[in-house]
Amino acid sequence: MVRIVPLGSGSSGNATLVAFGQRRILVDAGLSARELGNRLSAVGVEPHALTAILLSHEHHDHARGLERFAVKHRVPVYTAPETLAALNVAPRHFPAWHPFEPGVPFEAYGVRVDPFSVPHDAANPVGFVLEAEGVRVGIATDLGHATTLVLERLRGCHVLIVEANHDDDMLVRGPYPWALKQRIGGRFGHLSNDEAATLIAAAADGDCQAVILAHLSENNNTAALARRAVANALAAAGRTRYAMRVAESRVVTPAVEI
Repeated sequence: MVRIVPLGSGSSGNATLVAFGQRRILVDAGLSARELGNRLSAVGVEPHALTAILLSHEHHDHARGLERFAVKHRVPVYTAPETLAALNVAPRHFPAWHPFEPGVPFEAYGVRVDPFSVPHDAANPVGFVLEAEGVRVGIATDLGHATTLVLERLRGCHVLIVEANHDDDMLVRGPYPWALKQRIGGRFGHLSNDEAATLIAAAADGDCQAVILAHLSENNNTAALARRAVANALAAAGRTRYAMRVAESRVVTPAVEI
């Protein structure tokens, strides 16, 4: 069985457990080390039992607990070299550090990992496709627009985890300074609900079984708006059979199991 559990998703911290049987991969570590441990234990995974941590980029809401958690629980870490440099963390601090490059697939303890470049204002940000047990899980969060490469990598995945960060109207009318609104809505910021819907409707094919909407803004979006936009796009494309989750920020989201 393959189990995907968003432990937290949003500006308060991002981390997702992807478990292929006993091979347990943590994608991002944006919660405190203590909170990561608590949420993993709550879903039946002891922190030291993790197989590896994959880091998409260096922003605080994705990397906050990385160093302390990995060192304390002796978990190997995989990042792009530029990501580690941006964190100002020496590789020797980790029990094991494995660098990767976007576009070059690798194996992490029996799980095939395909990191692909995404447009975001970070040093060398990536999304991931993870594959084992005959199941492919595609993860694309923190990207300002969906490139052809992103769409190609997400096609054929059984589970899609895609950012639906903001509703355009809520962002424009909301309380953020104009410069921040421009950054969020820009081509190196975050996907809107409509952009996420377009990407998911194009990527979800006959293999797809579940969609998880991730990284929703607490100030510029609602779960209902995100869900409606994606459901409408899927229906318009004639694709209506997928299970859908909206990842929570403050609590663990119920698992998707394949």
